Amino acid sequence: MGYPSLFMDGEDLWPISIWRNRINTRVAEPSPVSLVITGDYNTTTNEGTVNAAYTNDSSATITARVYFVITEDSLYHVDPNGHAWHNHLARDMLPDHVGEIVTIDPGQTVNVSRDFTLDASWVEEHCHIVTWIQVDPPSREGLQAGELDILDLVGIEEYVEESPVNVYGVSVKTNPCPAHSITLSTSLPEYTQYRIQVFDILGRRVKSFTGTVAPDIDEIRFSLTDTDQKHSGVYFYTFRSDVLNTNGKLVIQ
Repeated sequence: MGYPSLFMDGEDLWPISIWRNRINTRVAEPSPVSLVITGDYNTTTNEGTVNAAYTNDSSATITARVYFVITEDSLYHVDPNGHAWHNHLARDMLPDHVGEIVTIDPGQTVNVSRDFTLDASWVEEHCHIVTWIQVDPPSREGLQAGELDILDLVGIEEYVEESPVNVYGVSVKTNPCPAHSITLSTSLPEYTQYRIQVFDILGRRVKSFTGTVAPDIDEIRFSLTDTDQKHSGVYFYTFRSDVLNTNGKLVIQ
């Protein structure tokens, strides 16, 4: 198989010169199926559920197979052909590569749900869930597909309170700061569970940890000296909790 290669309707297309016409022709064909993706994701536990609602918009009964896969982008690895950055890497099939056969009558909708967990080594900001419905061999015709960012599944809760209104926040107390002593100033409810991840400027995660806000404590302290990234420079952090999701920049001396 040459590089790069494209699979469409179960067929390996090569050379690259034939891609454009095949793709344009396929995109112009109306699909007999429509798709809505919903679900939820907990950034503290890295667990969630995704639901795909496939609706048969045609006048004939459809029997096909539904698949789910978690993919990740921005992965750095120099392979033999010299390519270093890779996208759409399949991380996990939900629950496996076999998928699930469904039969959908005209005008009807079938809902297929999957629970999932992100591995701690994956960067959730770069992860997506892809689902598609495809006819079994010999046709292998792809009927519909969709993709959703994992973080798009994070629910947003509204808090309606009487005045005064609490304003939650997280910020770096001192920037620049030494790698062995990083302090975040916080304004969060007691016992809030949180997760912090730190990335270098190339998007590589260099630290990840969870914690709980202690009573009467308005600071979170940590270091980067237990990682391979001990040199000075600019880093970025993400803060995830049930009451606040935010990002920030660290300048390490």
